[in-house]
Amino acid sequence: MYIIESRNILTPQNGLNIYRGRTENSICLTEIPGADPMDIGIKPDAPQQLAGVLKTRRSKGMILMGNLGDPYNEYEDEYKLCRKCLKVIEYNDYGVVISTKRSLIRRDLDVLSGIARKTKCVLDISIPTLDEDKLTLIEGEEVISISDRLELIREVRQYGIDVLISTYPVIPMVNDIDVMDVVRLLSEYDILGIDFMDYRLAIKKSVREFFYNEYRSRFPDEYQLFREKYEESGELIPEDYKKRIAELRLICETRGIMYSSQRIKSWKRQYENNTTGKQMSLFEV
Repeated sequence: MYIIESRNILTPQNGLNIYRGRTENSICLTEIPGADPMDIGIKPDAPQQLAGVLKTRRSKGMILMGNLGDPYNEYEDEYKLCRKCLKVIEYNDYGVVISTKRSLIRRDLDVLSGIARKTKCVLDISIPTLDEDKLTLIEGEEVISISDRLELIREVRQYGIDVLISTYPVIPMVNDIDVMDVVRLLSEYDILGIDFMDYRLAIKKSVREFFYNEYRSRFPDEYQLFREKYEESGELIPEDYKKRIAELRLICETRGIMYSSQRIKSWKRQYENNTTGKQMSLFEV
């Protein structure tokens, strides 16, 4: 663990990463320029910095949390930086999209529900497979189980918090065939969108060696099948991805669920004000 001294608490896209690094033993490694991705960086003054930035802004917006490290990782129980930042967000009437795979988010449902009453409050959670053993190999043992994630979805919806699902990462020969089962099951839940990433997995050059070493180690049989059809490239796409996408789109469209990665990305950044009353028309009684 190391301390991050940062002057810019938010990215140009309003990303807020109070923790940075590998917060779970995932097969995919996030590239963090200028830092060791295997270590966790902490911004202890994040709440104070965030409060100062939001106080000076004229217009409201959405804050995106958890892109470079789970905000509810093992250090959050001690530092409570995520909770403090959420209180700042609520106080300033900003919206939030928070990505996590940890049950500690339940601790902050009181703050998150307060945000949801004013504007958009969104839980963004990944479910790449319904196989618990496979999930552990993909994401590590530190994250919550599939059954717990499904229960968490039901729970946060009771608090007015919206839910988006991601099937990341979609890995050929590992869980690409599982995505259909995930979408079929989640389409029965009260969620806004399922991002199946267009069945593409982009792997940056800087972390490519790590990914393929982990693939070979965690899924040896699947890796052998993979090498018979694919190269160790920077973008993995299943051979029949177009057919699968068409089937997934049909399910989502039938249920009124967003599925376009581009649309979901845009929706996350659209601020909404839920406290402004509707102005009546002259023709309304």
